[in-house]
Amino acid sequence: MKNYFDSMLHNEKTTPASEKSDKPEKKASTEFAELPTLPEELVFSNSSTKAQLHLQVSEEAEILKQSATTEEWKNIDVENEFQVLFFELNHVTFAVPLTDLGGIYHLDKELNFLMGKPAWFSGVTKHNNKLYNIVDTSLWLQLGCSAKDLKYSHYILLGSTPWGLSCEKLLGTENLSKDQVRWRDKKGSRPWLAGMVKNKMCALIHVQELIKLLNQGMDIRG
Repeated sequence: MKNYFDSMLHNEKTTPASEKSDKPEKKASTEFAELPTLPEELVFSNSSTKAQLHLQVSEEAEILKQSATTEEWKNIDVENEFQVLFFELNHVTFAVPLTDLGGIYHLDKELNFLMGKPAWFSGVTKHNNKLYNIVDTSLWLQLGCSAKDLKYSHYILLGSTPWGLSCEKLLGTENLSKDQVRWRDKKGSRPWLAGMVKNKMCALIHVQELIKLLNQGMDIRG
């Protein structure tokens, strides 16, 4: 796992660690907060609606793709203390800021498959009359496995977008301080990577950049 994340940051300049003060560093809590009860009935699969789903998702994807900008890469802006959700897939842990989450739902029913999508596009699910595109996260991250090998249990919505990352385990939330993250200061080859959580040796996801890649149908390397 360490080698996997080290390779992501290799040869890419990172932000120097902030100077230490005379005051003892306040350690973030290592206890995970209890997650709220997750709803059970979320995924709908009806062959009679597949044509409608295909049309609507295609239209949404085109709108999102057209709205993508070519702005200069900028890392995420967080408070000195911020919360993240840790999740796991294929024995690798990732973190995502809670401010960038749109919800967490069970993924336990068949998805509606769409033709012409990338291999990492698992399908479409419907919840509260909204359609969500589910990513085979391990395949997108090139971790060596896919939904055929893993038992995805939930999907994590990325903000207010129609994208959801599938995951095997929800590990809970934790408070982090800025100096607990090895931040990146340039785009590099993986714009979706905001930095590395030092004590966890896991990647902190830059959600906005990840969304841009997904909208453009690109994989981990952009």
